[in-house]
Amino acid sequence: MDATHPIWRTPAAEQAAATGQFGVLIRMTRTAQRLTLARAGALVHLSASTLSRIETGQRKLTSVTELRLFADALGIPPHLFGLAVSAAEPASGAAPSAYAPAPTTVCPTRWEGGDEQMRRRQLLAGLVGVTGTALLGTSLWPSGAGATPQAGPLHALLADESGRTAVPVGVQVLRERLRSAHATFAACQYHELAVTLPEVITTAQASLGEATGGRHEQTSALLADAYSLASDLCSRLHDDALAWVTAERARAAAQASGDPASIAEAARMTSIAMRRHGHHGTATTLLTSTALELGADSGDPASEVLATYGSLLCTASYTAAQNGQRHQALELIGEAETAAARLGGRQAVQNPFSATNVAIYQIGVHTALGDAGTALDHARRIDLRGIPTPERQARFCLDTARAWQRFGNPAKCFQALQVADRCAPEELRRSSVRSLVASLVQAPGPAPSGLREFAVRCGAVV
Repeated sequence: MDATHPIWRTPAAEQAAATGQFGVLIRMTRTAQRLTLARAGALVHLSASTLSRIETGQRKLTSVTELRLFADALGIPPHLFGLAVSAAEPASGAAPSAYAPAPTTVCPTRWEGGDEQMRRRQLLAGLVGVTGTALLGTSLWPSGAGATPQAGPLHALLADESGRTAVPVGVQVLRERLRSAHATFAACQYHELAVTLPEVITTAQASLGEATGGRHEQTSALLADAYSLASDLCSRLHDDALAWVTAERARAAAQASGDPASIAEAARMTSIAMRRHGHHGTATTLLTSTALELGADSGDPASEVLATYGSLLCTASYTAAQNGQRHQALELIGEAETAAARLGGRQAVQNPFSATNVAIYQIGVHTALGDAGTALDHARRIDLRGIPTPERQARFCLDTARAWQRFGNPAKCFQALQVADRCAPEELRRSSVRSLVASLVQAPGPAPSGLREFAVRCGAVV
């Protein structure tokens, strides 16, 4: 089908487009092409049950990425989804170019009129567009990076060379194994996790092949979470190419599950991989778009939804700050702070987002923007004893160390690094941290006592 097909001029299609009933448009297109739910779902990388929920309006489509995917896969004219037509797209109705840039509209900082819910949605919608960058897929796929020794088992698994076999297990057993893997990550035991996590992924894959009905979607969500954890691990081990590959696998499994939390976490991991390959604008767009899809910017969302929303905005803010986008970074971290306040005393089970998390991100955001003094002001408000896991404690200490370095105080920087070492020794083996330590060693002037020995021990110098 193309843009000249008479179905697009029927009253039903025009009404669906005008009222934003995109599921109706998708169902009309699918039935006109005599596609089953399973076949159409395969074209857009979704399960038949998830596609059915979209068609019946139980699951809303608001993501530019998803709408583009449906338009391209099913031949639906982009304008019916409210999408801009690519300049390169022929007027004859040939297949549109995927992932056209979002409009570059900037939302004003203040909302006149007092509707806070509308202000939040306008803010994020504006920030989605302000990057002026398309939401890209595999066209940005990384290449050329070799395997790190620590991530070797994951490389073998993804290349189908691991030789691992697994017996399918139930959802609850798989959930417990994944919970254990997350605990290992939170303890910063990265080398141990690199050995055990591939088995969790293999078990999830085997279990998915045996699962049916609702268990299939639950297992897909768990597989997505396992791949997201693998992506985070690969980033810590500085295997950026593998981090991207596992993040994309997480997104595919998450979309098949239809679980918003899994979709959001997979998008967050993909954005981090994008950022580490220099695609900051695209990463920020992906994060803010995904945050908007959650619907947490209005009403009284569940604590899990609000925590996921806040986490996405924290990562988006840090990404924008690293790209020098001061206005966007401050707007995003401000909205994350508001999300933490809205959460109040509630605690999300799956996401430990809190005001403390936002404050830790404030350190990194302001350091990246060149405001080391402001970053240190935020650091002084945080009590290390109130941070629940070694991974978060180390993040706080390392961000504070970078702020002290920018502030020109190597002694305080070294003190923060020593605390990070006590919290999570494996964090000091990361290449970015070794570079920070090496820069202290090479800095002019007297070195803090014990720095040289510390640098040798963490591998920063020989």
